[in-house]
Amino acid sequence: MRRYARAMTGPVPPDPRPRYRQVAEALGAELGAGAWPIGAMLPTETELCARFGVSRHTVRDALRLLEEGGMVRRRQGSGTTVLAHSPPGRFVQDISDMGELLQYPQETRLTVLRAREIRADAETAARLGCAPGDPWLRVEAIRRVRVTAAPLCFTTLLIRPEYAEALEHVGGDSTPLYAVIEARFGMRAAAIEVDIAAARVPASEAEILQVDAGAPALLIRRRYLDEAGRPFEMSESLHPAPRFTYRATLRRKAAGG
Repeated sequence: MRRYARAMTGPVPPDPRPRYRQVAEALGAELGAGAWPIGAMLPTETELCARFGVSRHTVRDALRLLEEGGMVRRRQGSGTTVLAHSPPGRFVQDISDMGELLQYPQETRLTVLRAREIRADAETAARLGCAPGDPWLRVEAIRRVRVTAAPLCFTTLLIRPEYAEALEHVGGDSTPLYAVIEARFGMRAAAIEVDIAAARVPASEAEILQVDAGAPALLIRRRYLDEAGRPFEMSESLHPAPRFTYRATLRRKAAGG
């Protein structure tokens, strides 16, 4: 037993996560335990730097994560106020008809990060239903409930280059891109195909979604077809679990209905 006990007390492997995430988790645990009441002020950045042995930049990144989680509010010159002892629950979108599956609620906004023109490779062409080598505009964006909230999802949009001007309206309101294209170019989406599948967050998107690479996620793919059956837009939205949920109510028909 002594030999086994000595083996168990060997060196502990270092935590591979960024230091600011470690600090945020430690403070979040203390908030959850009620270390500070709602409305109280957290220790100053200087005090937190000294306590955790980190830089002011690290402390600010940790507090940013807590703020995006809805647990604190920061104001320059006024400090950090406790808003909650635990992060708010996941964002739940109630669906009363299938049309609501095609768009996000009014309170969310899409922010474009970057856009570039590409040629569809074989894999992309198969998902789109187009010919390999066809030109497309690839847009990467994130969707949030509010500016300070953690992203609900990372969205990749592929649209025909001739509809690029529609991107000017993205983020201004909750109007989905396909509806902007319809209104601006006088065309109509005759069919919209929706696929929902389980997925993992790739390393390339993990940092911006504020989760670990490989974390479970919900992938929603929407493909928009014009009246000729030609795809003109495809969106792929990756929602890290458990940040977003679809909830649908299915009502049974009355007997004899």
